Amino acid sequence: MRKFLVLLCSCLIAQLLMAQILPDTEENRKKKCRNPFYATIGPQLSNINGDSESYDEGLFGFYLGFGMCLAELSDNFGLRTELNYSMQGSKYSDYVSGKVMLNYINLPILIRGTSKSGFYGEAGVQPGILTSAKDKYDGETYDYKEYINGFDFGGLLGFGYQKKKVGVGIRIAQGISNINKDEDEYKDRNFVASLRTTFTF
Repeated sequence: MRKFLVLLCSCLIAQLLMAQILPDTEENRKKKCRNPFYATIGPQLSNINGDSESYDEGLFGFYLGFGMCLAELSDNFGLRTELNYSMQGSKYSDYVSGKVMLNYINLPILIRGTSKSGFYGEAGVQPGILTSAKDKYDGETYDYKEYINGFDFGGLLGFGYQKKKVGVGIRIAQGISNINKDEDEYKDRNFVASLRTTFTF
């Protein structure tokens, strides 16, 4: 899976390089992004859903990232990608009560449709790499990374409003892949709802 992510990143970089060396024709100028780069930040509520019944309460966290417009497919639709650091996880109660804290580097790839008034909707996929996993209960924190898959994959939907260089929106990401390394036991997936603020430059 990590090789797939590296390959995907390489393809995106290649596409960007090709876009830079294409002849500057009128048709190509229309496809270039007007404001290609932006930063994004905000709070989010995450949870873990699936077979495990002990994950019973969401966990608040934050995310921080940068994004770029890869191409304008038409006057209203564009292809985008981002690189985000995301704090995720869930609270649980079983024999003990605690919380699992998962940190990811996510690479969402999405298509955004924007109206002339500034409202937008977006949909895409989100590969992610686990950077750390902690299990905290009884006042102690333990390394939990050996139990969590290093690669995550999900789909996302979002909507919002963009006014010149500032935008606000909501994005929902639902995991598709199982986060647990033990495939024969429980199958659990990440769920994240983010309140997004973006600054285009």
